[in-house]
Amino acid sequence: MENQIIKEIQNHSTIIIHRHKQPDLDAYGSQLGLKEIIRENFKDKTVYVVGDTQQYPYEHTMDVIDDSVYEGALVFVLDTAAEALISDTRYKLGKTLINIDHHRNESNINPDLFYHRPDLISCSQMIGEIAIKGNLRFNDMAASHIYAGIVGDSGRFQYISKQNAKHTFDVVARLMEYDIDLQSLSDFQQLETLAKRMAKEKFRNFSLSDHNVAYRFNDFKSISESGLTFQDVSRGTVNIMAGIKEVRIWANFSENEKGEIIGEFRSKDVSIVDIAKKFGGGGHANACGATLYSWEQALEVVQCFDERMVESNV
Repeated sequence: MENQIIKEIQNHSTIIIHRHKQPDLDAYGSQLGLKEIIRENFKDKTVYVVGDTQQYPYEHTMDVIDDSVYEGALVFVLDTAAEALISDTRYKLGKTLINIDHHRNESNINPDLFYHRPDLISCSQMIGEIAIKGNLRFNDMAASHIYAGIVGDSGRFQYISKQNAKHTFDVVARLMEYDIDLQSLSDFQQLETLAKRMAKEKFRNFSLSDHNVAYRFNDFKSISESGLTFQDVSRGTVNIMAGIKEVRIWANFSENEKGEIIGEFRSKDVSIVDIAKKFGGGGHANACGATLYSWEQALEVVQCFDERMVESNV
C-alpha cells in the first residue's frame, strides 16, 4: 500500500491535503508532515494544505485555493474516514482520492485507496512509515510535524500498547535525526495562561453514574461566558476527570453554537469505541467521541458507559 501511495504522488502534478475539522496535533502533524515530505522529495509537485485552523506549536499556514485547482489533482484525506468530519468538502473534486486513517472506523467517502491502520497510535506515524518504507527523505519541519502528531495522539506516549510500541519508537528514533524544537511542543501541551487556568476551574466539577462513570455537561451559555474557546472546554477539560482510581470511563459533553452536543469520551482500561460508533461517532478504543443532538441522548451515552462498567467488572 505504501508503494501505491508513493506511485500516485509521482503520477500527479498537483496534490491537495485535507484532514478533519478542529484539527488536533495528529491532524495537523500528518497533513503538514506529508506536505513537507512531498516537497522535499518531489520538487516538481505543487502541494496545498486546506482546512480550518486551531492553535499549533509550529509555524504553518492553510492555503486558500479555487475549485479549479482540484481538476486533475491527487487529494488526500488524513486522520478521519468520516465524511461529516472532513474540513472542506471539496475533497470530492479531485481526480484521485486517497484516505489515510488509524481510527476504528471504515471509510464512507469512497476513496480510490484506503490505507487503514487501526493498530497504530496516530495518522502521523502512518505518514512517517510511508516515507521510511519508500526511502523518502525527511527535513526538519517534516520530522517536527510528524513527531508532534505522534506525541499528541499517544498522550505523550501514555497510550502506546505493547503491540505497537516498537513501530512507534522506530519512527520516533528516525525523526530524532532531525532538528525538532522539542521545547516548543512541550510548552504548547503543558503551559497555559493564568487566566485560562482560572477559567477552567469553573469546569472542574463533575457527576458520577452508579458505577463511577464520570461525566460533565457544558451548555453553550456557560462556555460562552467563560471566555474560553469551545475546544478549550470540550477537549481541553475532559481529562480533568482522569487519574482517579475509581473512574475508568469519563466523558465531557459540550454544546456548540449550532445546538449540537460534542461528546469527548475517554477510558483507562476498557474499550468504549463501539459505544461511540453506536451514536454515530468513533475513534480509538480508549479515546473517542460522537456528535449528539440532545441532552437526553447524552444521558443515554452515560447509561451505556455505566452498563459497560458492569460488564467489565464481571
